[in-house]
Amino acid sequence: MVQKTVKSGVVVKSVGGVFNVLCDDGIRLVCYSPKKFRYDSKDVVVGDKVCVQDIRQGKGVITEILPRKNKLNRPEIANVDVCFVVVACQPQPDLMLADKILINCFQQRIEPIVVVNKTDLPSDTEQIILQNYRDIAQTVNVSALDGSATELLRFIAKGVVACFAGQSAVGKTSLLNALLPQANGKVGNLSEKSGRGMHTTRHSALYRAGDGFVADTCGFSLCDLTDIRSEQLHLYLDDFVRLSAGCKFTSCTHTAEPDCAVKRAVEQGTLCRDRYDRYLKQFEELKQREKAQY
Repeated sequence: MVQKTVKSGVVVKSVGGVFNVLCDDGIRLVCYSPKKFRYDSKDVVVGDKVCVQDIRQGKGVITEILPRKNKLNRPEIANVDVCFVVVACQPQPDLMLADKILINCFQQRIEPIVVVNKTDLPSDTEQIILQNYRDIAQTVNVSALDGSATELLRFIAKGVVACFAGQSAVGKTSLLNALLPQANGKVGNLSEKSGRGMHTTRHSALYRAGDGFVADTCGFSLCDLTDIRSEQLHLYLDDFVRLSAGCKFTSCTHTAEPDCAVKRAVEQGTLCRDRYDRYLKQFEELKQREKAQY
């Protein structure tokens, strides 16, 4: 009887329950996962490090999902080191979505880099993004059209897994194509009717970049904060945490409490009021979700 070979590798593509696994020896296998993973809520996702059994003719079966260091739900991808949160002047930036992606990154210990794309178009988006995020994340201004997108490569260190995230039509795939022409991703336009992005990337995929990987991910317009309680929300915002040392109460949520250093910073103009107002909306969303559970 022929002994089947067990290999380790990383899931680089997932479509309809079929997974492309790039093995450590450079061999790429088309793999399937056993039903027991789905029954045990262990669905395989792009970025997972796995063990596979090499069956025959480039096909295999995933036998084990190795421990993850993190996992994003929207976009669904595992073991990410850096997340490029892409915004642009067109479509109009959804900063509530960007806030939630950033919080998910902080929760999962992923370094976020806010990327302002389409800087070849006249707008005040760069200044708005700087005002909102300069105290919690590094920001980079690029254009997929003029070669400046290669600036992102300096954030992709040896062996790092980086992903693009953000709403549809902000240019994530265009940036990926500028960095890695071999990705050859399909690029979409804005809807003439709504002025919003139309989904062109239908699945997540990893592409080799040196000794690391870059991921292209589906665009989306909604993102829920999971596994975070309302009273914990401020803990994922570094500038709120720094300011909270001046609050009267150590358990201050920076909402209704008196003598709050965060609210004082907003009034003094040293903390972005728009982002604070979005924080209040996120806090209320979490409170309502918690009430609905009981």
